[in-house]
Amino acid sequence: MKRFFYAGSLAAALAAGACLLGGCGGEEPAGAPPAPAAEAAAETPAKDPSVPRGQAAVHRGPDVKYSVPEGVSVLMYHMIGSETDNSAIMSAENLRWQMEYLRDHGYHPITMQELADYVTKEAPLPSKPVCITFDDGYEDNYTIVYPLMKEFGFPWTVFVITGSVGQPNRMTWDQLAEMADSQTVTIASHTVTHPRLHNLPPDEVKREIVGAQQALKEHLGIDNPWIAYPYGDYDETVDAIAKAAGIRLAVTTDAGRVHAGSYPYELKRVWIGNEVTESHYAERLTQDDYAII
Repeated sequence: MKRFFYAGSLAAALAAGACLLGGCGGEEPAGAPPAPAAEAAAETPAKDPSVPRGQAAVHRGPDVKYSVPEGVSVLMYHMIGSETDNSAIMSAENLRWQMEYLRDHGYHPITMQELADYVTKEAPLPSKPVCITFDDGYEDNYTIVYPLMKEFGFPWTVFVITGSVGQPNRMTWDQLAEMADSQTVTIASHTVTHPRLHNLPPDEVKREIVGAQQALKEHLGIDNPWIAYPYGDYDETVDAIAKAAGIRLAVTTDAGRVHAGSYPYELKRVWIGNEVTESHYAERLTQDDYAII
């Protein structure tokens, strides 16, 4: 009998916002257009030739201490905008203060590769590690998030619904290609159309997962090993298909933190939305049993 894993109350909350959040639904939030990504002011570090295309590199000073942490919070963001009737749409102001909080409190954002090595090999991480992820591939991920993360020097990951690329309020392949060359962001899969995978027959699951892999390879030259399961919805069949497609790590929407030895195909994440205050944010960075809002 195959297991069925689901994100519970958190996934239900995300599904409630699906009519607004694109693949999770999507209208463009109102507000003045942000500055283009090219206007980011931070100095760009030299590229590391050993880092594959579409993967983020890290640039840390020699004084950063490494150890195997008790746990890591994988932060889950979606859209950035001015909508006020859906808490999953983060305001640009809130995103900025959260990144300032990470910087000012000594946190070190890590890459998906570092997270995978920690989970599967108990590899050491920099002090106070955190992993920053965005789902779906909204245009604001290019116009707002991309320059902001370059400003702070933070590696991050975007899970792209490949079938939505180029649609209204979504990033284009040209924008993603620029990001793939930057070594500041990891570009990964969120399937082709963002379905509930466990509801599909295996051949359709394969089309969703393999099709996204093929699109990332065709348009960006990326051999992608990471996926975010839409709605946090998966089972043993989905896991097996993902493994066969070259996926080495999968994140869900199940609430919680990641630990060394966690099963790499059902990693938990920490939901972040506009209702997350500074005290909530601090708690979610450090505690497994943080309050669910």
